[in-house]
Amino acid sequence: MGEPSGEHDGISTQRVAGVARLSCALSEGRTRLRRLYQDGAAKIRMPAVSADPFEAVLINTAGGMTGGDRIAWEVDVGAAASASITTQACEKIYRAASDRAEVRVNLSVGENGRIAWLPQETIDFDRAAFARTL
Repeated sequence: MGEPSGEHDGISTQRVAGVARLSCALSEGRTRLRRLYQDGAAKIRMPAVSADPFEAVLINTAGGMTGGDRIAWEVDVGAAASASITTQACEKIYRAASDRAEVRVNLSVGENGRIAWLPQETIDFDRAAFARTL
């Protein structure tokens, strides 16, 4: 994912960009982390829980999004594995001077696997511009 840039009144503005990928699989009778990738403002934390389902918390370290910001989340739950995925806080979409904020979510689940997708609510502020693909 490239680094988006914005411009407002001839002034270049810094944009938020982030990609995070998580893969978990059944191993020795419980779901465990297989792979983790984090870049930019997209972070994933896993609470220390010793039983299934595997838990992960998605975090946008920027605290919110506005026009031109881009975040991508990818979660892969293997066959017979189970995971609960949530977000740290409400997602905030602020006024956009130009362009729109974009969030791309890709969830995949193997045969007999389970995923609980439990994000907090999204708060859209006045004049927010936002698109999400799930």
